[in-house]
Amino acid sequence: MKTFKPRFIVLSLVFLIINGCVVKSLFPFYTLNSIYFENKIIGDWKDANNDNWDVLPYQEAFLKESEKKNSTELNDDELDLFNKYKKGYIVYLEKDSTTTLFLAIPFKINNQLFLDFTPIENKESDGFNDNNMYKMHLIETHTLAKVDIISPNEISVKWFSSEKLEELLKENKIKIKHEKVGFNETTLLTASSDELEKFIKKYMNSKDEDKWKTDIEFNLIRVDEK
Repeated sequence: MKTFKPRFIVLSLVFLIINGCVVKSLFPFYTLNSIYFENKIIGDWKDANNDNWDVLPYQEAFLKESEKKNSTELNDDELDLFNKYKKGYIVYLEKDSTTTLFLAIPFKINNQLFLDFTPIENKESDGFNDNNMYKMHLIETHTLAKVDIISPNEISVKWFSSEKLEELLKENKIKIKHEKVGFNETTLLTASSDELEKFIKKYMNSKDEDKWKTDIEFNLIRVDEK
């Protein structure tokens, strides 16, 4: 299968989400029992910068990228991948000349909707990301976004801030498995998905009024009629 291969670039918003001020985890923030597919976030959206966010059900996007009409045309390996994330979405983020694909798995904890984002592919018109030596050193990580459906035509997406995490760790307010990695000593969570879910539950119940304060926040306005 020629699509859905990891291709990354350090660029603008994509850089912020993948490498910037958001908490990154080696393992998913969700478990199978917490996955919750929400139809209300499917559709075409725009943020305040007029960048386009197209959210498609994973299986629909998979067939689109595979250039197949239905699942009967998939081989065994493709069919396994087709079914693996069937309760998720593919998010196409269009900014300038770049379209970035994310796998987004929806889940609920304490009746709060979240998305677990993982970058999949970066498509560019100028060929800037052809540095294979750079790409071979990268690893896909998971980031956590809190999603609030304000109305049928507006949603809020807030990423869990790495600055907030560092503050909590420094003040010994939380204990969670993590490592410092890379040249910039980025904090990477290494806790299991079960442990991450327990952390989120506890964090949601905290009285910290600024627990979702973040620099990576988007209000998305629907531009289609889905």
